[in-house]
Amino acid sequence: MKTHKLLVIAAIVCLLVGTLGGAAMAEGCGDGVLKDEVFNNGLRITGDQPCVIIGCTIQGDIRAIDLPYVLLLNNKVSGIILVRDGGVANVIANTVLGDKIVVRDNDTAYVLENDAVTGDIRVNFNTKAVVQKNIAAQDIRCRENTDLNALLNLAGGNNTCN
Repeated sequence: MKTHKLLVIAAIVCLLVGTLGGAAMAEGCGDGVLKDEVFNNGLRITGDQPCVIIGCTIQGDIRAIDLPYVLLLNNKVSGIILVRDGGVANVIANTVLGDKIVVRDNDTAYVLENDAVTGDIRVNFNTKAVVQKNIAAQDIRCRENTDLNALLNLAGGNNTCN
């Protein structure tokens, strides 16, 4: 009887670990456009193809790395939005409920009308950056952008953009 109980307990633990630990971040941008989709474990996009993400709900992070063009428009994200090492980065009208928005090391960055509900917004090391009408509960930071156009950003903490 004890052996049977131990086997049942071991099976339940294995199922729980497999269910909780097996959730991987979604990869890729499909045919280049993701619209009105739900991603329960985050989204990671890399590569040399443009990517447009509109109206999606992401439980976790969006990580767009090394893309020639990315548009993140009107998404709800519970983690981080990270766009780095790319060409043109458009981060427009997104709501980040969990952490922050980071846009860095891109040729051109447009960070417009986003809301970092509990976190901050960081726009750093871009060749050209337009940072306008964003709201952050904490800081909005713009550092080391070669050409910066910042206007009407509202931060609960420090604002180095305006």
